Amino acid sequence: MRGNKKNNKKQKIKKNEIKYKEEFSERYKSFCYKLLGSRLRRSKKHENLNNQLKMANLKFTAETFLATMIVTGTILTILSIIIFFIIFNIILSIESWLLYFLVLTIITSFLSYSMFFFLMKLRISSRELQLDQELPFTLSELSVLASTGLTPIKILRHIAQRKGVNPHMINEFKKAIHKIDIEGKDIVTALGETARESPSENLREALWDLSNMIHQGGDLDEYLRQKTDQTLQLRRDVQKTFTEKLASYSEMYISLVLVGVLFIGIAAFLINAISTTMGPLDADTLLILLAYGLIPVAVTVISILISTAYSRGG
Repeated sequence: MRGNKKNNKKQKIKKNEIKYKEEFSERYKSFCYKLLGSRLRRSKKHENLNNQLKMANLKFTAETFLATMIVTGTILTILSIIIFFIIFNIILSIESWLLYFLVLTIITSFLSYSMFFFLMKLRISSRELQLDQELPFTLSELSVLASTGLTPIKILRHIAQRKGVNPHMINEFKKAIHKIDIEGKDIVTALGETARESPSENLREALWDLSNMIHQGGDLDEYLRQKTDQTLQLRRDVQKTFTEKLASYSEMYISLVLVGVLFIGIAAFLINAISTTMGPLDADTLLILLAYGLIPVAVTVISILISTAYSRGG
């Protein structure tokens, strides 16, 4: 009994935390939109960005997204100015503190503004990966359902009503059913619009082919079986390419980070030992560049490369 009560309390706490985060997020987005969103809406059209947000399954309009990006980037830039000024001018008291201050502030500002687009692209790639992983099994199930003689609309409803299996694919079919039942669109139009909003090229092609076959007629069962085999073979090829890329990135990480760090560390030690400099750089400056420059940048670059490769073939 006590164990159940503790679990219930933990679940309630988690639910309250999630609810609070969602409320804070909505209020923050509303605040950003009130500041800038209406001006952006009056000045520009953002159809392409709206399509990308739909692919990422983000509940943003383009104007809200841009307003949130600008406000958040400005706040983080101001904070970075304060933090880097305190670190390099007051705490470390470096002679050339202004150089480090300007370089790191510019980098932080750039990352603050660009991270929204990067995260959106990463989310699109992640959804594409998830959908591509689930697509062969969904096509196989569609083929089995088509062979039983069910109508196309009943097949879509069956996939949309599943639970616990291929959740990302289920959401795509739920969108199509929503367009049919709530928006009053026919099945061909609903499938076409769902395809345009999908981040997966393979799923888009499958939905468009499915809508064309429903509209024009054809052997749906045979098409789905052939498409399943093609998709499985494509996944094997992509995973093989990803494995090869991962090996290359591992070698790059070893040579760039480990060897590079070791080389600069030895150079700093030698410079300090013989009391000389490497051009304008002394031993302390080299170590600062190592700690605040090379290591973070190298790790970030390798992480981005691996994340990008994984989103395409993981």
